[in-house]
Amino acid sequence: MKMTKKAFLRAWGGSILFFCSAYPVMAQECLTSLHAAAASQRFIEHRDGTVTDTQTGLIWKQCLEGQEGRGCYGKASRMTWEFAMQQAQVADTTRFAGQRGWRLPTVKELSSIVERQCQNPAVNLSIFPLMPAQSVWTSNQSDPNAWSVDFSKGQPFQSFKAGGKYVRLVRDVR
Repeated sequence: MKMTKKAFLRAWGGSILFFCSAYPVMAQECLTSLHAAAASQRFIEHRDGTVTDTQTGLIWKQCLEGQEGRGCYGKASRMTWEFAMQQAQVADTTRFAGQRGWRLPTVKELSSIVERQCQNPAVNLSIFPLMPAQSVWTSNQSDPNAWSVDFSKGQPFQSFKAGGKYVRLVRDVR
């Protein structure tokens, strides 16, 4: 992991304050010697914020909830599992991209977009731009836990529903 540090001085009311901050900067790492599991050719981009996965027959929102536009700009929202379920209902009711049926994906469905040859994040960034190497909720649950997929390396795991995770919605083609 590469780190960048910023330090600066600031004069404030006759006093000098020293600020130092460190932000981790990660770059996606891909091993091209491995077969691409989520190759770009597998997806059809509709230019309405969605892509169809021709292998699974699922339509995905390209952006995480909170992001928008073709480049998925803005800050993705972390939310509890319960709120994530509500966000899926909102996208369904408002007919995102003119369609109904939006929902949280299952572990199997979300794992299908993991790009095994990459990490940090383990996803095809040309299809799902600005995806952080963080966890995304699934619909699978066993109270008080729910499953998510960690996109730093693409591994599923369980955690408390009250934790903050990202949300990527999906719907069936039909």
